[in-house]
Amino acid sequence: MTVTFPLTEKRDAEELLKHLTAHKLSFPGNCVVSLKAHVAHVSSSHTTALGTARTAW
Repeated sequence: MTVTFPLTEKRDAEELLKHLTAHKLSFPGNCVVSLKAHVAHVSSSHTTALGTARTAW
C-alpha cells in the first residue's frame, strides 16, 4: 500500500519520519519513503499502521 503525506514547513520530512516511527513504521526497516517537493509517498505492507499514520498526520 502506498500513501501520500503532504509536507509543509512545520511538517517536513524529519517530522514525518518521527511520526512514522511513532506508528511502528521505520525507514528503511518496514516502509519505503519517496520524497518529492511538497509530498512524501510512503509504501509499506503494514497497511493498518500506514493508514493510521496517514489519518493522524
